Amino acid sequence: MKSNGPCHLSFSSPPSFSSSSAATDDQEVKANSALQIAMARLEEEFRNILLSQTSVFEPDSLFLEESSVSGEDSTDAPPEEEEEGSDSGSGSSRLTRRRSSYRSTSSIREMDLISPEAVSDLRSIVQRMVAAGYSRECIQVYGNVRKSAVDTILKQLGIVKISIGDVQKLEWEVVEGKIRKWIRAAKVCVRIVFSSEKRLCSDLFDEEAMGDTCFMETVKTSALRLFTFPEAISISRRSPEKLFKILDLHDAMGDMLPDIEAIFDSDDSSSRAVYLQASEIQTRLAEAARGILSEFENAVLREPSVVPSLEGLSIL
Repeated sequence: MKSNGPCHLSFSSPPSFSSSSAATDDQEVKANSALQIAMARLEEEFRNILLSQTSVFEPDSLFLEESSVSGEDSTDAPPEEEEEGSDSGSGSSRLTRRRSSYRSTSSIREMDLISPEAVSDLRSIVQRMVAAGYSRECIQVYGNVRKSAVDTILKQLGIVKISIGDVQKLEWEVVEGKIRKWIRAAKVCVRIVFSSEKRLCSDLFDEEAMGDTCFMETVKTSALRLFTFPEAISISRRSPEKLFKILDLHDAMGDMLPDIEAIFDSDDSSSRAVYLQASEIQTRLAEAARGILSEFENAVLREPSVVPSLEGLSIL
């Protein structure tokens, strides 16, 4: 039997990556690394401009501006852009009446939160970050910086964090004084501060949804804090001496509702929630006033020989 010769097995050599493929991968890694470095620098520049170019203003000037607005006849308001004030000193904000990207009312006044030159630079940075896919980082930086700025403004106006329970523990004489101050400060917050933040977002962000997101990131907490005080009054224990101040709050909320609706007008649920909260508070204040009047009427019917006093006024 003829034997077969030795069997030789041949193995193919392992596949090797082409030099062009390896070079492409290396280029992608370098490109991604360069992009991350560039975006980190843009992000830092974005933050620095927002911090350094924030306008400084005196709360008293805002109170004066809002007071002058409250006495205006909306039918006389000119439709075109018109300067309502001038710089009164270094660092002061210029209050302006402008056409806005949102549905505005005649009582809204806006101020330049950041200088127009800086706005142009910020807008350019936003466009580059969005084009590179860094929208989330852009929103986060903007929200953190501007939220802190709005918190500072509210504190200067006397709007501080206070719980519903803390408000209800206060003596009514103390609450009366706070109601007067709150009404003045709330009108400034809504008509000047919040409206100006909305305009700044419209100026910086081309995409409306992104601008709305940044706006709510900035003011949502402040808006909820602002309306904590009237909400506490609306659900507090009813008594005759509270009637007229409750009516003052009710009227103030009704006066501001068109402005709140115009500013918080996006389809975003958190934006609409601010308007709905304000509207519900006004409704509860009306119910509280009606309840006080009803209880007062019942007291008169129960004791016809006694003429009770309502806030110092005898009902004859």
